[in-house]
Amino acid sequence: MDLQALKDIVTAHRAWLRNERGGRRADLSLKVIRDLNLRGLCLPKAKLTGIQLINCDLSGADLHECDLFAANLAGSRFVGADCRDCDFRGAHLQGADFSEAKLSGTDFRAGSLLVSSGGSVEPPKREEWQPTKADTALNRADLTGAKLRNSIIRKADFSGAVLRNADLSGANLDGSSLKDADLRGANLANCDLTGTQLNRAVLSGAFLDGAVLTDANVHGADLKGAIFNNLDTSVTISVDDSAETQALIKEMIVAHESWVTSCGAEGQRADFSNADLSGLDFSGRNLRGALFSDSRLRSARFRRAIVDLADFSRSDLTGAIFEQASLRGTNFTGANLRRADFRKSDLEVELAVLSDGKAREWPPRFNGCKLEEANFKDVKASRVLASNAVTNKVIADEAFLKLLAAGATA
Repeated sequence: MDLQALKDIVTAHRAWLRNERGGRRADLSLKVIRDLNLRGLCLPKAKLTGIQLINCDLSGADLHECDLFAANLAGSRFVGADCRDCDFRGAHLQGADFSEAKLSGTDFRAGSLLVSSGGSVEPPKREEWQPTKADTALNRADLTGAKLRNSIIRKADFSGAVLRNADLSGANLDGSSLKDADLRGANLANCDLTGTQLNRAVLSGAFLDGAVLTDANVHGADLKGAIFNNLDTSVTISVDDSAETQALIKEMIVAHESWVTSCGAEGQRADFSNADLSGLDFSGRNLRGALFSDSRLRSARFRRAIVDLADFSRSDLTGAIFEQASLRGTNFTGANLRRADFRKSDLEVELAVLSDGKAREWPPRFNGCKLEEANFKDVKASRVLASNAVTNKVIADEAFLKLLAAGATA
């Protein structure tokens, strides 16, 4: 649809809103509109069922009470827009930006639009959209009383959003950010909050019965004020995301890398023992010989990092990623490595020269580790120690499985 045709529809719609003669309610159902600047568009109560509104800028638009059932809104901006009481059921929101939008009373539940085509009923064909980002931005939006039951909105940004009395029951918010969100009175029963960031979220009176909180960051969130009978909080993490703490961690890594490259003459060895560093990204850093004993590192990322001779003994590394990392001589004794990813990592024996000039071999140590579902596909290894390790459902080729078996008896 071209811009002039859209202007004519908007003009007729304004007359309809004022009950003027010749006015007509806007009906853009199943129309394709893309790459247009529609900032400040005034189209409340319009029928936009199944519209393909792709990569458009509707910042500040007035769309309250619009029918956007099964709309494709991929890549469009609704920053500060008035979308109160809109019907977004079944809408496609990948990359859409609703920052600071008014969304109270909106309905984001599941829905599927079918149209008649040649005597048959089938879903409408969606226009392709090349995403520049995968996240849906709803930060600081007002979603008071919004209906999000059973919705799938993964990796969405709800940071600072107002979700008072919103219905999120059964919704999938895997990997989303709810930092500083106001969730007072919200229904989060049976909601999938895996990997979400709930830092400082206000949960007073929120219903959390049966919610999945695996690797959810609850630092600063008061779960005591929430309402639940069945809730497993043992799988949550508590990582301080403040700028001061993040800067301190970065300083420690830089000082450690200087300590490594100067052979101890400069910098300082990093000691992260007993810390909760779950979800943090250490990818590409040189952490050779760093101390991580008794720490929580659930879902932490060490892709292509150098972690030779590091000490991870008794640490919780559930779901950690060591893909293509150098792990020569690393100590994982007693660690929980369930679902950890070691694909293409270097697990060869490290040859270390001691202060007396004698050389000693240090094979990677997995003694007493929980290795269920850990992935060791395509690793480089010639010898490991793995006495009393739990190796059920380990993913690896036959050669590495034999090394584990041999290491268990060494």
